[in-house]
Amino acid sequence: MKKFSIGIGLIVVSILISLLFSDFSLMYKITGVIALVSLAASALLSGAFVSGDRLGRNLQSESKEDRNERFSLTSSILLVGLPSGVVAVISYFLLI
Repeated sequence: MKKFSIGIGLIVVSILISLLFSDFSLMYKITGVIALVSLAASALLSGAFVSGDRLGRNLQSESKEDRNERFSLTSSILLVGLPSGVVAVISYFLLI
């Protein structure tokens, strides 16, 4: 829940920035970048961009604790970016 709160805090910051510059299109741009960066980072950490044989060898060489820690970090990063992705999509369709 703490990670989700950090994501909501990032949304509040992006809203404040868009209010400061009086440009509401900045809101979906900033939240969209946050969402895309967190999605890319979580995909990189989860091993989504490697081939199957390489992923299998990586999974065999790491311990169960290391794998659980990596997946926990991946889900935490994804939870930080998830609210930003939702707000980016909603604000894009409302503003454009």
